[in-house]
Amino acid sequence: MEVSLTLATGKDLQALHHFFVFYFTDLSEFEENIILNEYGLPTWAPDGLPGPSNIEECVRMNWWIRDNCLLYLIRVEGIPAGFTIICTDKAHLLPNVDFELMDFYIAPKFRRQGVGRCAANMAFNLFRGGIWQVYELERNFRARSFWKSVIEEYTKGNFQQLDSGTQQRFRN
Repeated sequence: MEVSLTLATGKDLQALHHFFVFYFTDLSEFEENIILNEYGLPTWAPDGLPGPSNIEECVRMNWWIRDNCLLYLIRVEGIPAGFTIICTDKAHLLPNVDFELMDFYIAPKFRRQGVGRCAANMAFNLFRGGIWQVYELERNFRARSFWKSVIEEYTKGNFQQLDSGTQQRFRN
């Protein structure tokens, strides 16, 4: 199975935006401040309702600092399969952190086939020689288990597990 990771530009951004809505919807299971509005779209509750009424508004309203990040589309055999967003903007990173894997999503059809692990390794290999930070939501035990396993393998166990296992930090 051929997995690729490419900088999202042009029409790839539309696929990434669609995946972002699925991703944000999935996160609502673990984050009480992400709610589904009357249009069936996820929105950040503290921003108030009604929230977005279409996919473009949903992305724009929930995008936060992502315009200052690097957007990558994950493909399997050339088919869009997910995305990752990597923050390199020092204004949004903790001191002594160079890169944050901010968002990561694999479509259900491609899960549990090694696609996520492969794409994560490709993402980490894009930027070598710096300190990486990865966060998970506290209640998202599947993500916490996935990232601990991926990072433990990637770093050969040389990483920090912080905040009761909801974040990892390592140098590659």
